[in-house]
Amino acid sequence: MRIEAWKFLVLILCVVFSGTNISRAQDDTMVAQWSFDRVEEGKVQDIISGEKDTIEGKFRLLKGVKGQAIVMDGYTTCIVKQTDNVPKFGPDFTLEAWIALGAYPWNWAPIVAQENTISMNSNQDMVCWPDDIVVNSPKAGFFFGISPEGYLGLHIGAQGWNVCRTEKKIPLHTWTHVAATFHQDEGVVLYVDGQKAGGMKIDGRFRQAEDEDLRMGMSHQMLEPTHPVRAFATLACWYSLDGILDEVLIHNNALKEETIAENYKASTPEDKPDLPARIMPSGPPGPGVFGASYMRLQYYPEWDALWPVSSDPDVVVQFDDSPVRVVFWRGTRYGPAWVMKNNMWMADQSIENFNNRDGCIEHMLDPRCRFSHVRIIENTPARVVVHWRYCPTSANKNHSQVNPISGWEDWVDEYYTFYPDQVGIRKVVLHSEGRSLWPEEVIALCQPGQTPEDVVELSAMTLVNLKGKSHTYTWADTTPKVREGDKYLHFGTEPEERPVIMRVNMKSECKPFQIFETSNRFSIFAHEHRKGFSHFPWWNHWPVSQVPSDGRYCQAADRASHFSLAWGGPPAHKGKGKTYWWAWMYGATKDEAVSLVPLGRSWLLPPKLIVENGSEEALYDLTQRCYVILGFENGIEKKLQFILEGNPDSPIINPAFIVENWGNRDAEIYVNGKRVPRGKFFRYGHIRRVNRYDLVVWLHRETDQTVEISLSPVDGD
Repeated sequence: MRIEAWKFLVLILCVVFSGTNISRAQDDTMVAQWSFDRVEEGKVQDIISGEKDTIEGKFRLLKGVKGQAIVMDGYTTCIVKQTDNVPKFGPDFTLEAWIALGAYPWNWAPIVAQENTISMNSNQDMVCWPDDIVVNSPKAGFFFGISPEGYLGLHIGAQGWNVCRTEKKIPLHTWTHVAATFHQDEGVVLYVDGQKAGGMKIDGRFRQAEDEDLRMGMSHQMLEPTHPVRAFATLACWYSLDGILDEVLIHNNALKEETIAENYKASTPEDKPDLPARIMPSGPPGPGVFGASYMRLQYYPEWDALWPVSSDPDVVVQFDDSPVRVVFWRGTRYGPAWVMKNNMWMADQSIENFNNRDGCIEHMLDPRCRFSHVRIIENTPARVVVHWRYCPTSANKNHSQVNPISGWEDWVDEYYTFYPDQVGIRKVVLHSEGRSLWPEEVIALCQPGQTPEDVVELSAMTLVNLKGKSHTYTWADTTPKVREGDKYLHFGTEPEERPVIMRVNMKSECKPFQIFETSNRFSIFAHEHRKGFSHFPWWNHWPVSQVPSDGRYCQAADRASHFSLAWGGPPAHKGKGKTYWWAWMYGATKDEAVSLVPLGRSWLLPPKLIVENGSEEALYDLTQRCYVILGFENGIEKKLQFILEGNPDSPIINPAFIVENWGNRDAEIYVNGKRVPRGKFFRYGHIRRVNRYDLVVWLHRETDQTVEISLSPVDGD
């Protein structure tokens, strides 16, 4: 009895220290086991051999199926067992693991693999994957992993190279037990959660890749992301599994179906995997105070850890009493997005070039923001100005219209001027020794888990002209058309009948809009659609992605993604020197699209300003949506008096004024003889220039009547 008790005690101690269950402790066919309970100094112990295998890249540990598990970041994480330490396989074997995927990999990614790979340039032994994806084929070994569409598969060298995969996808954010067996007389059987999920008859002997390392999480070579829009502009890269890995086991025989089912039931976790929700960040929820703030926006731990940044790399603009905000975030390469209350994101394109060598050349293809940065220029109660500067870049790191002598390429300065009424003006300045390029594309973003149909209505876009005529376009049956030649459908052929207002019918309370100049030309994004996936063209190489790809078609709603609706077509203007510029309006509204007509008129057909006293000249600046008053004499105690001649064709909608050389003094305003106290309806601030202060004023006032305004300096206490 004492001897039997001693044996039982030893067995219990083995269970405790190995982190496994009794049935597996008794399994003498197991030749390797990683439970991730023993991770020290970047190494994880193989419990069976006692060897410590290297963990490369970034990772973290959290609660697993039992004990600890490892979280792989999707880009850098890899576990390597050196060649000399890999156990020898017999003719039959079994592979088991627990996984919880955060997203599907960019191409096939291994749970565990040991394979010989051929040269990337070789044309031998090519294998056609599902959907006609062509990748390089190993000559020997095995590859047990996840496909880019989410299928579990075993690739094996036995009488050639064979690929077996499941018919159903592995679920995301869910603990899933996966297993594969190979028997030299029966072939491959795949299991998901203890149930058969696929199989392949193979009559041949397994050939182990004895000269290769064994790897978990990352392939033995760089591979191109699959499903490219342009294969020539999609480059090979390193990537890894994205999610949690635990309890990786290798058996030196083919376990029976009932044994795998028992293993699944014996280790089924009680808790859900600790994978935080992936919601693109836009700052604290709810209404804010009008202004711009630097902050470090956090997405999810693995993505955040990729970025060597400090506390203030991003910018968020908030508006009074509104949950709507504008976000300049590294995940979008600092291209700004209007974010609605329910985390619906409306973005846009940068200056873009294209050629058949590089593909697209744009801000999207600068995943580390090497050529893109953002800063706050003005931040007053009356208005905010944010500056975004970037150099359009291609997936292969080339640039646009490079001067062969000076080496200078295209650079872009964009200025975003925001006012408290939740309206902004975007001014784009292209510095180029080449031709004018395209600056705008109507792009909406999807959070992980969303499809385009979750973000916008099928009747996705409403266009309005300045006469108030509108039409809503639908993608329900096919891609709509806005224009044919020079004729605008549903509007008319005359220039003044052209639509200039566009509202995106987003599934949110507030809906984003844009307003363009009267010579604008709308057109629909009418290519790269895929029937069966979405009514809209849909890609996930941007935002957030860190892979070098000029276009990757979505296979699932697993990652942050984007889709396009139209091009706005703002007209280009020749600027000073070798520059071009464009300007148009952004905002978000709860009202119908036609309600934006007065706002459009106030900006495009601004009321005339007549100075009566205190200044020499006043100009209207379309690119700032404000009147600039010149010649004010700082230090002289006098009123600045002027008239705004509002009328139904040129209404006054929340006007703004810049008074140059005002000085660092407060201001008092009278409208039609009545004093307006500083606050919700009258806001001002000071803009510091070299050797002077300018005054910026914003009035909350909507009328189609003439307004008299008196603005006076007030000395502070």
